[in-house]
Amino acid sequence: MSSLKFRATVVDIKSTSNAVWWIKNPTETWMRGIRHKQQSQRKQSEHASLCHDLADLFRNISLHGYANLIITQHSVWEKLIWLAVHATTLFALLTVLLLTWEQFVAQYFAINLHDPLYAVENVPFPAVSICSNNRISQQEAMTYANQLHKSDPSNRSVVYFLESIQLLNNLYVKHGETINTEALTNFQAFLDTHDAWNNDAFYDTRRFMRMLAPACKNFILECKLAEKNIECFSKVAFEESLTMFGPCCTFNLNDSYKQRNYTTRFASPDTGLTVVLNNTVDRETFGAILDIDGYIVMLHRPNDYADISSGSTQLVFPTHNSESFLSINARLFDADDALRSYSPKTRKCAFNDEATNSEIILRDAYSFANCISRCRINSIIALCRCLPFYMPLDLVDRIDGVVYCNLIHVSCLRRYNFKWRNVLTKRETIPGLEREAEEALYCPQCEPSCYDVQYQVSLMSLPIERYQVELE
Repeated sequence: MSSLKFRATVVDIKSTSNAVWWIKNPTETWMRGIRHKQQSQRKQSEHASLCHDLADLFRNISLHGYANLIITQHSVWEKLIWLAVHATTLFALLTVLLLTWEQFVAQYFAINLHDPLYAVENVPFPAVSICSNNRISQQEAMTYANQLHKSDPSNRSVVYFLESIQLLNNLYVKHGETINTEALTNFQAFLDTHDAWNNDAFYDTRRFMRMLAPACKNFILECKLAEKNIECFSKVAFEESLTMFGPCCTFNLNDSYKQRNYTTRFASPDTGLTVVLNNTVDRETFGAILDIDGYIVMLHRPNDYADISSGSTQLVFPTHNSESFLSINARLFDADDALRSYSPKTRKCAFNDEATNSEIILRDAYSFANCISRCRINSIIALCRCLPFYMPLDLVDRIDGVVYCNLIHVSCLRRYNFKWRNVLTKRETIPGLEREAEEALYCPQCEPSCYDVQYQVSLMSLPIERYQVELE
């Protein structure tokens, strides 16, 4: 017969486990102590893991010097020096990044591509100025020479006055040519005495240079627009206007084709402008100003004075006995109307209907090119006390007392020609160009146009002499 023996043992639960499930009735205080102990152990473990990871990072990082912070052979002072070096480097880096960010935030405006599918009919049609390279017509010069011969008390020959009239070509901008100051002064003295009009207080250079220039009707023979014949000389076609090359013939001078639609967009060779020029008028070399065998053609905005040194005019030279094709690409810059709340200096541009710093608006529109031309005119009047006859009076601040430049002013115009052909709107110190910066024309009041059109022109010519021979 077997027997079973039982022993009762008292077990201390606390000494067995700290787990919650070992405690029959855990109190709140006991639970709080357990949690605190577990959190302390976890923090110590995380701290040790972080220190181990940082030490491993400093030991294996490719940046120079960080390993010196944990090398046990270095003294405390050496480690402090390396720590100071790295702290200084970090401070300098943060300072540069902060300044760069502040500079970026200070720029309120951004330039981006607005519409890659911009309609061609919304692009302003350019003005086309055609000038004869022969700025003095030989026929008009002969007539004028006879007139001067009749009024000469010394009874000098017509040939003498015909040669003297060629001196008037010096009123145009020329480079590298020597001038006979004595001959210019003597001929101008004769003109002031014997050829000034009764109501003129001085010799009106503009009137006589317009009279001597080749007439538009003499070299523009036929005009077509969109393959349709049009009247060449009218308000919507060619008109006489002043350019840097003197009186020329300008198409779309008044921006007559500003409003166009899809059918009248004039954007292909079949729908563009076709002009037939006289091949014989410009072959005269009596008053040629450029060494070319052809005409001078300028493309510019209709509201701009045509001057290549102002930045908005493109220049090409179609040759004689050829059929020339001009391909025009336009690039538009536009600004949102919300920018009008900022000053032109802040937004760094001026809208077309604004006049910044009392700028005169030419043809009801502000433009950067006209502002530069006006700045140049003011400088010419201040330095030479005259206005070149080919520059517009609309850009002159004060007309009273201003005379047109004549032959006496040629030497002064040549002296400052470099200054007027080099323009600065902001001064920056560039090593080696200090003298050029001082001699250049400074126009800080001229801001770029908020709405601007830049034209790019390419020229292709085909000879037509073969067809002329066959027709003959």
